[in-house]
Amino acid sequence: MLYPDFHELVSLGTKASRLQLVSGQRSWAATSGNYASPFRGQGLAFHEVRDYRFGDDIRSIDWRVTARTNKPHIKVFTEERERTVLLCIDANAAMRFGTRGTFKSVQAARAAALLGWQANGSSDRVGCLVFGGADGIAYFRPTRSRQALWQTLKLLSEPAQDVPVAPDVALKYLEPLVPRGALVLLIADFQDATDMLEKRLGDMRRKCDVVLIAINDPADREIPPMETVIFSDTAGHTLTLDTDNPAGRAAYARQWQENRTRLEEIAARKGIGIVDLHTDKDVYDELLPGLRRLNIKRDKR
Repeated sequence: MLYPDFHELVSLGTKASRLQLVSGQRSWAATSGNYASPFRGQGLAFHEVRDYRFGDDIRSIDWRVTARTNKPHIKVFTEERERTVLLCIDANAAMRFGTRGTFKSVQAARAAALLGWQANGSSDRVGCLVFGGADGIAYFRPTRSRQALWQTLKLLSEPAQDVPVAPDVALKYLEPLVPRGALVLLIADFQDATDMLEKRLGDMRRKCDVVLIAINDPADREIPPMETVIFSDTAGHTLTLDTDNPAGRAAYARQWQENRTRLEEIAARKGIGIVDLHTDKDVYDELLPGLRRLNIKRDKR
């Protein structure tokens, strides 16, 4: 299955209630919701006035300060009742790859559905950004309704011509749109942990929490012997590899491991969690314990 089934993505809402989205920050105050959230939002105790950011609730606008400064400002409160969750999903052509189980694109969509339905069920504001699809970047602003998630799942389920967009470019686009204290879930295969990706993750991490959802296929790590294989990308570049050559297979595995080590080092430096999903395993069975492990690690800090 090259593209996910929309009805399957919708049905994953019944499983999503057992997931728990995590945060590395401390709670500002006790809340009336299902969990103690570290994110500032509408509540009882006034905290500060700050500049309005795209996606903020217009009901929190401080009209006096806005009139005085001629620039929109909002009131921020310390008791939290909601937060903003942003799903950032890689839809580049490279995601439509898989040697066992299913394609990366399908697992990415399933993960987005589970995380999105969970956040929606917790009364969070859910927004989505899909990069690498027909529009290059498609952004759906955060809402309390299911609108952004519904539109995203529809988009991920439909065949489209690709406009390549790297993860760091997507993060650069998203960074000014994300309200401070939000949770950004970046879903991709992270096959190229570049210096620019580290910079963009660092910029994002300074204002909000970030979790990387890494989509992996067994052939990413180790290629089996199957004679000569020709790889090609959307730009027309080709690579010929003799997979029967042990030295070639070793070099292939070494390159993957070096990139993975660099990704883990970037995440450690920036205080970012990683959850691994695989094309040949059930996405829910990996996502639930992966998020729990992040909770365990952060509770010990």
